[in-house]
Amino acid sequence: MQTLIVERETRIARPIDVVRRQFVDMEHHASGQVHPDLQVVNVRRVGDKCVFTGRRRVLGMLHEDEIEVTSLPDGNSTLRSISGTNAGLLVTQMFEALGPESTRVKVKVEFPVRGAQKLIAPVLKLGLVRDTELALRQDKADLEGRYLK
Repeated sequence: MQTLIVERETRIARPIDVVRRQFVDMEHHASGQVHPDLQVVNVRRVGDKCVFTGRRRVLGMLHEDEIEVTSLPDGNSTLRSISGTNAGLLVTQMFEALGPESTRVKVKVEFPVRGAQKLIAPVLKLGLVRDTELALRQDKADLEGRYLK
């Protein structure tokens, strides 16, 4: 199996603890529509993790996944598609304080490519790059503009 990997980063003008919380606060993502193209629903706790249903349209087709969100002991976090259209997708979110009011966020996306997807892997990777950059811009705008927790 082939895995596409995309890594991107941004700087957010907020304290690291606030940034870490927002990136795993799926109830806020759902109610605040942080990512307008991603419908976040059915947010629930399962043990020490959060699980939600994520829905979005890609080229007119509905993609639906059950996503498990894990806050790691080192302060970083992961989102993993445990079932659905993109099962196996893993997003790792890493945070670094650049000062009391500034945080660097690094995101690594690992997308397993199966079957016929291998034929369009370069196009899929371009889409992953675009989506990752857009998601980081949206989180940055949310954190710098309205996330107050």
